[in-house]
Amino acid sequence: MTPKIINREEKSREIALAALTVFAEHGFESTSMSQVAEAAGIGKGTIYEYFHSKTDLIIAATAAWVQNIEEGITPLLDSDMDPLTRLRTLFAASTKAFLDDPKVILVFLGISQLVIKDPALGQRFGGAEVISAPIRKVICSILADGVAAGLFHVHVLENSESIARNLVAFVDGIGLHYVTNPHAFDLAEQINFYLEQLIATLSVAPNGDRSPGVRGKRNR
Repeated sequence: MTPKIINREEKSREIALAALTVFAEHGFESTSMSQVAEAAGIGKGTIYEYFHSKTDLIIAATAAWVQNIEEGITPLLDSDMDPLTRLRTLFAASTKAFLDDPKVILVFLGISQLVIKDPALGQRFGGAEVISAPIRKVICSILADGVAAGLFHVHVLENSESIARNLVAFVDGIGLHYVTNPHAFDLAEQINFYLEQLIATLSVAPNGDRSPGVRGKRNR
């Protein structure tokens, strides 16, 4: 019988994604390698053929999560869409993903707790900076296209990274509020309200006048 050829990269990602599910359910510190092995359908010893420690597994799981985010965003943002539609589509999709699986915020919180306790861990994989990078990159691209199309104030371009960071931070924060009391408010409604207020602030007025926008240091 011909030996089965295993793609180590694919197998590593498969284990990492299984670990992510277990981490979300039990927390990073409480999760054992045996639990991850069971979720991945492999023996405990096999995990150590791919990961030397649980820390390495956490970093790989985070990387797999980021890759999933990137893969999920791309097909939702047709380049033929105008910038405003792309921005609204991005956040509608993000909201739906969260509502479909609110455990993602628990994973993010778990990672944050680990990094607070062990800053060196955050330096190894970048923490929230790396996790949010794919979405921030897309937001910055949309904002740049909006400026080029004359939809957004010109100063938006030089502040796009800060705007993207604030948008992502808002969604993370409101998501945490939602998890603690999901009956208190409509998550999609709140995110849409914030996004529309921001769009109104950044947009060029219909009569051609420019709204105050977000001004950089040169204009203060």
